[in-house]
Amino acid sequence: MTTIATPELLHLSPNDIEIEENVRLDPRLDRDFLASIEEHGVMVPVLAVRIDGQAKPLVREGQRRIQAARQVGLTSVPVYVRTVDGNETAVRAQRVIEQIVTNDRRLPLTDAERARGINQLLLDGVSPTKVAKGLSTTKEAVAAAKVAIESEKAMSALDTGQLNLIEATSFVEFDGDDEAQAELIKVAGTDQFAHRVAQLRADREERRRYEGAAEAFTAKGYTVLGGYPSWSDKSYISTNYLLDAEGKHLTDEAIAAMEAQHWAVVLVSEEAFVDAETGEPVNERDVDWDTEDDPESEPQEGLRHVRTVKETTTWRPEYYCTNPIGAGVTLTSYGAQRYGVDAERLADESDPDGAAERERAREEAAEKERAERRKLIALNKLGEAAAMVRREWVRDKLLARKTAPKGAALYLAEALTNRADLFNDYHGQRLAPELLGLADNETPKMAVAKLTAAGDARALVIMLGMVLATIEVRTSKDAWRGPQDITKTYLRFLEENGYTLSEIEQVILGKRKAETVYRQACTED
Repeated sequence: MTTIATPELLHLSPNDIEIEENVRLDPRLDRDFLASIEEHGVMVPVLAVRIDGQAKPLVREGQRRIQAARQVGLTSVPVYVRTVDGNETAVRAQRVIEQIVTNDRRLPLTDAERARGINQLLLDGVSPTKVAKGLSTTKEAVAAAKVAIESEKAMSALDTGQLNLIEATSFVEFDGDDEAQAELIKVAGTDQFAHRVAQLRADREERRRYEGAAEAFTAKGYTVLGGYPSWSDKSYISTNYLLDAEGKHLTDEAIAAMEAQHWAVVLVSEEAFVDAETGEPVNERDVDWDTEDDPESEPQEGLRHVRTVKETTTWRPEYYCTNPIGAGVTLTSYGAQRYGVDAERLADESDPDGAAERERAREEAAEKERAERRKLIALNKLGEAAAMVRREWVRDKLLARKTAPKGAALYLAEALTNRADLFNDYHGQRLAPELLGLADNETPKMAVAKLTAAGDARALVIMLGMVLATIEVRTSKDAWRGPQDITKTYLRFLEENGYTLSEIEQVILGKRKAETVYRQACTED
């Protein structure tokens, strides 16, 4: 095959060019590409050839640009036209080679290069809105580029393709935490990225609270231990083996009144209630739980309304004595034997071995109980993190639309015929405005009142939001322990509409085992 005549750069109507056969079968004209062509036109000339017997030039490279130009109504596109000659087999062979080569040898910009370019536009005073429009991208992507440019590690990960631009925003949030960023790299590009971000945020907040509690105990003079002392460690004596001056077992209150320098603590995470305004601890027994579903009801005398408290994680100390003499405490008989303080005294002189065996059994039972508590807390944390991602997705993807998603009417019909009380749930009514993205102080009732006679579609979305809000508040962080049918149906509905289930949500639906998810979480931690 030969090329004859001088090539020409012409400006032709996209309808005056034929699209010949192409190795790319699907042009994949996505919305962003069409928007770019509409905004800027065809900036890079299309390659075309003239062949004897063909009235119009044939597109050799650039079918996507031609098809997009036709769709958005361009009247002219630049076309670089060559005239080729040869038999049919030779022309076809050259076409295939050229189409493969021109596609294979393209090297797209890395997201880091894109971020640098966006940042330069912003520095030059181009508004984020104009940048987004000019690049046919989103304002979110422009904002992400501005954040990523400030992080050397994020830009490096973008350059190597380990992250995309939107993921980099969350990645930068953990600058300085190498372990967290390594975890994000592992899940980058997968449907679990958002869930892992939420889990890492929760872990970070828990560490912050722990460090605050540890600093407070250290300031009082306690030694704060990073974990439980081993069985062979004789330096820290458990309160199980200690007695006060009157020979009675010690209470936490009595120990707290002693000099802190003689004690070490292990801080144990546990769920508790605090005053909603002051954060002061509240005894669960002081709350009238019958007021939970009625904000207007009066609590019983001496009790407080549920709305005045909130659930949180606190750090409870478990005490270990480092200096019994200084603390003014004594050891039980077995404690003396156990820690070698007084080898002559035994818990039961007639059966010292039996006493030791009983103590080991008690320790094993205590450790088993602690292990179950650790598992409960760890999986509940995953449940809390999943709820954050889930609620954001429901708000931004499912309910921020003019029409209800596929299957919404049937879902509502099934939910309301099985649970007619869903619209009357106080907690659901409080969450509904948030999920529906309503303005401050706006209620679903006000949103419905604004609708015109043609507002049926949006009205269905509002009704869906009210029902989902009620089910959401009933999907507790420990829903994995005993999943209810209403929760399972809810998660399936979200999944069918594009939501990606976290691992703990998969446990609720029976797709994964809680024990497996816990083991994996422990390994990652």
